[in-house]
Amino acid sequence: MQRLFSKREKIIFYLAAGAIILSIIFNFLLEPVFTKNEKLNKEINFTKSRLIKYSRLLSQKEKIQSRSGISSSTPNAPEPNQDRLMNVLSELENLAKGANVRIIDIRPQASRGANVYKEILVDLRTEGTMENYLKFIYEIENSFLLLKINRFQLTALPGSALLEGTFSLSQLSVHD
Repeated sequence: MQRLFSKREKIIFYLAAGAIILSIIFNFLLEPVFTKNEKLNKEINFTKSRLIKYSRLLSQKEKIQSRSGISSSTPNAPEPNQDRLMNVLSELENLAKGANVRIIDIRPQASRGANVYKEILVDLRTEGTMENYLKFIYEIENSFLLLKINRFQLTALPGSALLEGTFSLSQLSVHD
């Protein structure tokens, strides 16, 4: 009787069977462990970043509380009896002055709103440097009047380091 496989064929068969067994072990046992490990590492990093953010906010708690206490006694804070549009315009002027941004034109638009809320819209044209605009935009977004920049565009003025800015801002308030 003749031998079924030669020595070379047996080696090839065992190598192929070994490769198949190793790929099955990798695909069904090791790869799920690796993917779960990667998912858990991403979750740990996300949680770490959130904890760092929360600890930073917690360390600034007293500063934020004192700032909000001061702001409620300032005339810039919205009061129910004052005209909201005048508050918004006054706040924008103060923020622009604090950021060294010059207001060229300020135009209140028709307010929108339903029975529950009112949205005050303002278009603004300004002039300033890039650094001043960064400060101005930051102050607008962190204003206690809850101002929101809907749209803005910065254009370089020819022959000058100044930029011209066009802003569309809104403030959402609840009716009394």
